[in-house]
Amino acid sequence: MSILRYTVISSIVLLMATVSLNAAVVADTAKTAMPDTAKVVATPDSIGVVSRDSMLVVRADSARPEPKLKSPVYQGAYINVDIFNPIATLFNGGRFEFVVSFDVSLWQRLFPAVEYGMMFMNHDYGTHKYKSDGLFVKLGANYNFLNYKPDRKKDHVFGVGVRYGFSNVNYTLSDALLENLYWKESTYMTNEKRNVNVGWLEFVIGVRVQVYKSFFMGVNLQVKAFPHFYKKEIDYPVYIPGFGAYNKTSATFGLEYILSYQIPYKKKQNIVNKINK
Repeated sequence: MSILRYTVISSIVLLMATVSLNAAVVADTAKTAMPDTAKVVATPDSIGVVSRDSMLVVRADSARPEPKLKSPVYQGAYINVDIFNPIATLFNGGRFEFVVSFDVSLWQRLFPAVEYGMMFMNHDYGTHKYKSDGLFVKLGANYNFLNYKPDRKKDHVFGVGVRYGFSNVNYTLSDALLENLYWKESTYMTNEKRNVNVGWLEFVIGVRVQVYKSFFMGVNLQVKAFPHFYKKEIDYPVYIPGFGAYNKTSATFGLEYILSYQIPYKKKQNIVNKINK
């Protein structure tokens, strides 16, 4: 009996020792997998459990979204000079016309604009001579249908717009040949210098392309209609500065080939820097 008692007691002690040893091994393993120095930290790209010594990301839960670029309201100003009309009008009836304009980009969609120009004309029509000069101004805006996102690489523009034009004209008709068929007599008439104010409506479609940095080139097609005088006149000018040949029953067309310079601004440079990062 004593032998059997010792055998049972020995087996119980051995079993308890085995269980204690296994529990110690499991505790050591858990301690190794998650040391006391481990902690949860956030990096610019992820959030996870890392080691203080190695700073190695063990588990990444989520990635932070990239910030969206905001489009500022003011996105630059432009100075534009037309080079087509000064050249073309030199070969068209002794007339010279020059136009310069200024516009501002709002959200790269809306472009309020102002144009200013002058004209001098001295032409001999054979039956009479016509001399005229005047200044004109146009106010309006274009709407851009192309390339208005804040992450754009170039500031190209395809715009459609409207203007209201106003011109102050001085003109003189001289050496006009008048023939009396009944008496078969001819006389020459000269009118005194006249001054009139004229207004009209103008529709514009144009393209402006960024050639190099702040320098642009573009083309504008103009349709000018509905001319109206601020007071009635006995006779009307042959040519209206900024409008063209006067004809109250039909519209006139104009063409501009422009060179532009964009005035740099700080907010645009900040956007470009964000895109290049």
